[in-house]
Amino acid sequence: MAAVDGSADESVLAATGAFAAQQVRAALELLPSDRVFEIGCGVGRIGTQLAAALAGWHGIDIAENMAALARARVAAHPGATASAVDGPNLEPFADASMDKGYCVAVFIHMDKEDMVLYLREVARVLKPGGLFYFDHWNLSNPVGWQRFAYEVDQVGRGNPAERKDVARNQFCTPEELRLYVRAAGLELVFEDNSAHFAQMVARKPDHALAPGAPSPLPIDPARLTAGAAAAAARLAAVRADIAFSARCVQCFAECCEVLIGGVHPSTVLARWRAEPGPSPDVQLHIAWLEAIWHRHPHLWPPVAA
Repeated sequence: MAAVDGSADESVLAATGAFAAQQVRAALELLPSDRVFEIGCGVGRIGTQLAAALAGWHGIDIAENMAALARARVAAHPGATASAVDGPNLEPFADASMDKGYCVAVFIHMDKEDMVLYLREVARVLKPGGLFYFDHWNLSNPVGWQRFAYEVDQVGRGNPAERKDVARNQFCTPEELRLYVRAAGLELVFEDNSAHFAQMVARKPDHALAPGAPSPLPIDPARLTAGAAAAAARLAAVRADIAFSARCVQCFAECCEVLIGGVHPSTVLARWRAEPGPSPDVQLHIAWLEAIWHRHPHLWPPVAA
């Protein structure tokens, strides 16, 4: 987050990390005995929130400097570490060695082929019955589409030779994500597509699934294995703890008014602060937008007195 969101603010890093960690806990039902991995750990934004309560946490990142920072942040927790990898692989982990894993706001920054390769690796390293949570820009959501349209405009105006390989954005439909999960040999046990980010939980089956073409259709409980059906039922009961709230989606759309639409940050911040008892979602976005403004004052003129 610190590397790509522009805030470069430790308090915002902690706040957004805590928010994401809450979603991960609900999605994976983390236990003290769990050994958990994170794909794209960055500086340990989420890992620092989770490591103390786990038997093991291992973050991986393609950037050695990021992995080093994450290692330093979790150094106080036995069993917690981070490693750099040179591509879409989970080489630090043996087959069927990890209980659970997650990837938050990282698959959006890689080619889809690399995401599928990572999902194959997830299927390799998870123990049977293990769960994996991830999210991705949701092209089928109006706010997700708005973010995609901005990306298209940026690419159209930019110099292709200067386009970044990292921190650029990819977008998917839920149908694509279902195909990728199932093609990797995983069972899809949860999805929420109501927000600008699609959220999914996949489960490694107890036994290899029968070969066949992957399906882009939504989850059909009648076609799940017994273990997957039980996981799907549990996740359905905690959907509200995993999914982005409608207010959170609205706040992100309002941030887009600033970052994309040319609205001054002060306008949106004043609107949010005027709300009676701002919700935690609003408070989080206030902190994030303030940090962006503070970090990049040249993007917006001073407010007239």
